[in-house]
Amino acid sequence: MVKSCLVETCRLFDEFDEKEKELLSEILNEIEFQEKDVIFDQGDKAEEVLFVREGRIGLYRSDNFGNWTKVALVNGGTPLGECSFFLETSHSLRAVAETDVKALSLSKEGYSYLKEEYPQIAIKLLEVVATIISIRLKEEDKKFADIFCFFRTPGHRREVSE
Repeated sequence: MVKSCLVETCRLFDEFDEKEKELLSEILNEIEFQEKDVIFDQGDKAEEVLFVREGRIGLYRSDNFGNWTKVALVNGGTPLGECSFFLETSHSLRAVAETDVKALSLSKEGYSYLKEEYPQIAIKLLEVVATIISIRLKEEDKKFADIFCFFRTPGHRREVSE
């Protein structure tokens, strides 16, 4: 359980009304990491989803030789570990605090309680997360298109060869 003011200051919950934020404050836990802390490692089971309030987190993937490459950066105001959490899989990346990090944690038990007792709030939470995931996906799609020059000029139609 966290203070309701912590939920209030997390911009992820801007669309929630006061009563909903109060309820979320009862099921979320406050969690902090110091710079260089490993928040979760590649292969760890996802037991919680984090809603990052403050800080910056690097996401790293290892290669076959044990080298780590940064593949993404997560800043305050976004969820962390949401894909593995909702898919009930292991994390595919390592998350490392690049600065001190303050977050709110939603456990599997807390999410189950939310779904059973307050399904409308659970749906609203999922919509917030889905929106952020969709934005990330569109950004990555644009990067991919830019790298491989799959962009089209206005009015240009590509012929499909069979």
